[in-house]
Amino acid sequence: MSNVIWPDNLVEELAYRRCVLFLGSGVSATAKNDEGVSPKTWGDFLENIIKLINNPRQEDLKFIYSMIEQKNYLLALQAIYDLCDPGAYSKYLKDQFSRGGFNPSSVHLDIKEIDSKIVITTNFDKIYDSICNESQYVIYDYQRTKSIISNIKSPENIIIKAHGSIDDTDEIIFTSKQYYENQEKYPEFYSLLKSLFQTHTVLFLGYSLSDPDINLVLQSIRNTSNSAAPHYIVIKEGVSEHIIKQWEETYNVRCLKFGPEYINFNESIEDLKNMVLGLREERQIP
Repeated sequence: MSNVIWPDNLVEELAYRRCVLFLGSGVSATAKNDEGVSPKTWGDFLENIIKLINNPRQEDLKFIYSMIEQKNYLLALQAIYDLCDPGAYSKYLKDQFSRGGFNPSSVHLDIKEIDSKIVITTNFDKIYDSICNESQYVIYDYQRTKSIISNIKSPENIIIKAHGSIDDTDEIIFTSKQYYENQEKYPEFYSLLKSLFQTHTVLFLGYSLSDPDINLVLQSIRNTSNSAAPHYIVIKEGVSEHIIKQWEETYNVRCLKFGPEYINFNESIEDLKNMVLGLREERQIP
């Protein structure tokens, strides 16, 4: 069993608050409710939402399951979305992301203690938001670019909901069609994302390399920095070295591995927090 080996330069970037944290569904998955249930991962989520399709045709189900098997989650979800009743779909999302009663985990608390100026998340839920003090944090979604820019210049930390919030299911970005429609509708937000990738180190937490959330983002901002200043993603060991190489060469994202158990992710984030806080104390960084 092994935890992530954190590069010294990344720890330093975090200590000086020059690093943007980018949180995915794997961070939310560390939470549990009082019954010990965690938010669903992409695969489980899709398996359940298929049940919302009324009188599904066999060819539709065959296509959806083949897309899930290939981990082409975006096409699977788009097909499900097109075949579902909108009201039932909206209720299911709220049940999953808003009404689950999930409590923040040690990972959420450690990320808060790392105290990054900018946290971006593709998660709709409000698990991380719930532990961030309103007097020290502001929270905006992709529709509020001017407010985001204004608050990046302010003393408060900012949480950017890149795909919206479960508070408004009509405005969340979940399918590929919604993503590309919003790129056209809110180009200033995606220009801001590119700028952040050009000016900051970005650390992705809670993503696998097949997660559609991160692939959509990286496709729109690729080639925004040079190889001497990479971004980083934390992944579970076992990924093909060919895929890892492709990520480094295409997206300039270096892979940091943990494993073989998911508990090693939790331990790694705690290690990172301790290293960042230790460096701040050593160098007297406020």
